[in-house]
Amino acid sequence: MEFETAQYAQDRGRDVLQEANAGMAGSTADLFPRLVTMQRQCGSRIFALLVAEAHTLLKPGKLVCAIQSPGSQDAVAEFVSAQAGFLLHHLDASPCPLIFTPDSTPVGETSPAVVVSTETVAAKTIAFPVQLGAMGNGFVVFFDVHAGLSNDLLIDLHRKSLSVMREKLRLAFGLASGSENLNDREIECLQQVGNGMKSEAIGELLNLSVHTVNAYLGSATTKLNAVNRIQAIAKAIRLGIIA
Repeated sequence: MEFETAQYAQDRGRDVLQEANAGMAGSTADLFPRLVTMQRQCGSRIFALLVAEAHTLLKPGKLVCAIQSPGSQDAVAEFVSAQAGFLLHHLDASPCPLIFTPDSTPVGETSPAVVVSTETVAAKTIAFPVQLGAMGNGFVVFFDVHAGLSNDLLIDLHRKSLSVMREKLRLAFGLASGSENLNDREIECLQQVGNGMKSEAIGELLNLSVHTVNAYLGSATTKLNAVNRIQAIAKAIRLGIIA
């Protein structure tokens, strides 16, 4: 029992250091400069990161703005209101970027994007779909784009959009830097609970006391920003931490 307590304390000490380092490196504020850099690449006036909320029996699917340029609330809200249905349908149907233009002028014969003519935009708007499966989905959108849209630029911005959205969704799940915030024992205990085992059985399997098993499960639940073990397991599965 003394060995278990010492081991748990050692694990927690290491985790506190990891969490402190992760907290310095991983936050929504860190994503803003990356989006500003992408904005400059395409000569855009404003940008927004839109997260898709899934359609359920209780509520319809919708797009929620998670990050946006300062002072862009009205423009982003107008765009989402006008195009939400189309964007959500496209998210399910295609991985190709969308280029909204104020007329039918083609962007390029070999462009890897879908060009959409609409009267609701005053200049080119590019929406990069991000499809991350169970982890989440959404768009990174750049408004009033004035740069030339080469294929290389579109591909580069789409790749960066995937990276930004993935990190944003990880933060939303409560993991600043992914699964490394959980130690091996916490992952083992979560996995066994996910397999249907109770704390007593997990303790026997891992040669731990029930108290220690519950302590690992409690710390894992806190790290995952979950309200209970069931939600912690669901989040861990979505993030690929456990199977």
